[in-house]
Amino acid sequence: LTKPDTDYGKRLEKLTGNMKEVDGLKVNFGVYEVIDVNAFACGDGSVRICAGLMDIMTDDEVMAVVGHEIGHVIHTDSKDAMKNAYLRSAVKNAAGAASSTVSKLSDSELGAMAEALAGAQYSQKQETEADDYGFEFCIKNNLDPYAMYNALNKLLELSAEAPKESKFQKMFSSHPDTAKRVARAKEKADEYMKNKK
Repeated sequence: LTKPDTDYGKRLEKLTGNMKEVDGLKVNFGVYEVIDVNAFACGDGSVRICAGLMDIMTDDEVMAVVGHEIGHVIHTDSKDAMKNAYLRSAVKNAAGAASSTVSKLSDSELGAMAEALAGAQYSQKQETEADDYGFEFCIKNNLDPYAMYNALNKLLELSAEAPKESKFQKMFSSHPDTAKRVARAKEKADEYMKNKK
C-alpha cells in the first residue's frame, strides 16, 4: 500500500479525502503500487485502487471506478466474493476460519487477499448493477456523466491490445460482455445529458 505522501497517495486523497461514508457504508481508500489496471472493494468498505489504473485514467474516470466498486459492496457482491476469496486465500490459515475476522485483517493480509478478490467472478447482472451505481455516483458527485463510459472503454481497448494469455486478458474474460457494458454506459450518459437540457 502506498504511503499518503506519494504522488498516488496525494492524488487519491484529493479525490476521496472528503468521502468518509457512501450510502451508509463507511469507506476508506488506498493505492497498491502495482502496475495492474484494477480496483476492488472489500465488504468492510476498504476500496483499493492499483497504481496502473490511476496511470491511465483521469480523475473522473478513477472516481467512476471507485463508484463501481462501492456499488459491488452496497449490493453485497463484494461480501460474497470476499467470502469466496477468503476461503481460497492462504490468509484463512493466519486469520482463522470465521468470516467475521475479515474486518480485522491487517493491510498486508488484505494485500494477500487482494489478488484472490481482484480475480473474483461477478455475474453480468452484478457488473451491470455496479456500472449503474458508478454512473449514479458520478452524477451525485458532480463528475463527468461519461466517466463510467470512458473508464470502461479504456479497459475494453486495453483488453483488445493485451496478449491472449496475459493476466489482463484472463481478468477481462471474467468481466462479462464488456463491449455491451460500454455501450450501455454511453446510453445512460447520453440520456442523462438529453434530459438535462
